[in-house]
Amino acid sequence: MENMASLPVVPTSTRWSQRARLYASAAGVAIIYFLVGRLSSDNPRWVQVDLPLSAASVLVFGLGVGEAVFAIQRWQRRYHELQAARAREIELADRLAEQRRNILNQISRALLNNLDMRQVPTELVERLALLFETDVVAVWIVERTAEGLLAARGICGLSDTAAKELGTIGRVSPCFEKVLQEQRQIIIENLPHDAVPALAGFCKREGLITGAFTPIISRETVVGVVAAFYRQNRQIAAPLAAEMQTVANLFASAVQAEELYRNVAESQKIDSLGNLASGIAHDFNNILAATLSCVSYVKQHTESTNPSYRYLTAAETSIHRGAALSKQLLSFARREGPSTTVLNPNDIVQSTLDLLERGFEKNQHILLRLAPNLRPVEINASQLEQVVLNLAINARDAMPHGGTLTVTTRNTRLDINSPERTRLSLPEGDYVVLSFRDTGHGMDEAVQRRIFEPFFTTKAHGQGSGLGLALVQNIVQNAGGEILVESAPGHGALFEVFLPVSSKPLPAAGKPLAAEARGGCERILLAEDEDVIREMTALALESRGYTVITAPDGATALALYERDWKNIDLVIADMVMPHLSGVELLTRLKEINPAVRVIVSSGFSHELEGQQMLQSGCLGYLQKPYDTQALHRLVRSVLDSQVQ
Repeated sequence: MENMASLPVVPTSTRWSQRARLYASAAGVAIIYFLVGRLSSDNPRWVQVDLPLSAASVLVFGLGVGEAVFAIQRWQRRYHELQAARAREIELADRLAEQRRNILNQISRALLNNLDMRQVPTELVERLALLFETDVVAVWIVERTAEGLLAARGICGLSDTAAKELGTIGRVSPCFEKVLQEQRQIIIENLPHDAVPALAGFCKREGLITGAFTPIISRETVVGVVAAFYRQNRQIAAPLAAEMQTVANLFASAVQAEELYRNVAESQKIDSLGNLASGIAHDFNNILAATLSCVSYVKQHTESTNPSYRYLTAAETSIHRGAALSKQLLSFARREGPSTTVLNPNDIVQSTLDLLERGFEKNQHILLRLAPNLRPVEINASQLEQVVLNLAINARDAMPHGGTLTVTTRNTRLDINSPERTRLSLPEGDYVVLSFRDTGHGMDEAVQRRIFEPFFTTKAHGQGSGLGLALVQNIVQNAGGEILVESAPGHGALFEVFLPVSSKPLPAAGKPLAAEARGGCERILLAEDEDVIREMTALALESRGYTVITAPDGATALALYERDWKNIDLVIADMVMPHLSGVELLTRLKEINPAVRVIVSSGFSHELEGQQMLQSGCLGYLQKPYDTQALHRLVRSVLDSQVQ
């Protein structure tokens, strides 16, 4: 093509000189032809020539051949010119396509590098205008609020005042309603006439004629709009429309990347909080252990008829509740699978709502309808409390001006004829249903699709983490259940929790009190770095006749055991101590005496750690805080055991 494009163009004067020479040559041939005929003829008449053709015919024939040659040359030149023009067009198109690809790549990189879609950089919007060959470009992204309004994130091609006005129009008017509903690109060729009034008036003032509105779709939901405005009538070709949709898809990817980044950041915050909670819970358990030791000791030396006895019992109960709370905190921090138990959900619902009812306003009421013959389920009791608590609190917050929360429990069987069957992915079988119906403001379909997403909340900033319903769903799914939601704006909400019925029987209602453990005269080495716990534990053991040797850390305990291990019958060691931990101490003690009896205590509520210690040769595990009765029973049990 380059050779064709470089062919020389023959000037017009040169072509006419060639034509003159051709005509002269044709005339010369005709004259010679005539003279040859005259000389070879015997006819006395000069013009009478005996030839097959006349000279005029030869002349015409020569001229015709010449013109044919010229026509062929003209066609060849025109063909070469067309080929050269086509080559130039292809080269120009390739350059333009490469330029557009580069612009598109720049837009893609800029979007993916921009992890904050609250503001689209001006340079990026200007590249969009260059790519779309347009006068004005605007980008709107849906806000992460309950209203889900469109917020202008970037506008170019307008004055600051006009840009602010266009951003407000896109936010408060239904100018994108068709785009949001149909989830497809909308092209309006006459904006002042065909657009919605607010947008039409603006376009008329700014001289904007044609507009293309492309939805940004993420997870089948419109999360924004990319708009291109032209100041002249413009037919938007299919390739350009496709490029606009490609850019919208890039914005959708950027929105998803931003959500992922925020979720990862929140997850990292939770991990950090989990680590912090783990340390706090350990110290908290030590404080509870010290308090419980003191309370248990005082209670042990107080007659049950004493008026103070019931307050000591209440203090013990509160300490155990604090320990249970600490354990839940650590389970969340370490993502442990909690232990489950067979229970009657009515008991959890009743006790939790009795506690929560004090937090409801006077114009907010709780109505309970509990099935008398409700079947048991197998679930962690604390987690079921969290489910009831979160759903009840959400219902309360949905009724700021008052209303009624109706909580119902019932038995049901899911089969092919069940009305809920088409909406549930649960297998057929027997289930318990916990229903929470409120008369609050309700939710639209867009909110319902996202309520179980982590960190999604419709509450004001600082009033909700967006983790409540995500946690509820996780608990219910781990228990083999599922949640159904029904709601509509202005008609309240209904949450139905389906939990599979357990085939196991409920535990016995009453548990006989364990007989008080007897004391002894054995020698016990107590290694504990907390002074109060060490002192009160030693006092409790000595009150039963034991001889107690105390050590404030692992290294001191090891030295004491090395010196007199033959006269030490039992070692009680804290798991976390300075200089030498309980795990390291156990290993060193085993080296001295393979038959050593060791009980390990810990303020970390980690059941797995206790099991690992038992597998390592430890004969007992005490979870802080522990009362004196639990201490005495375990000590006596270990001392009476046979060491392998």
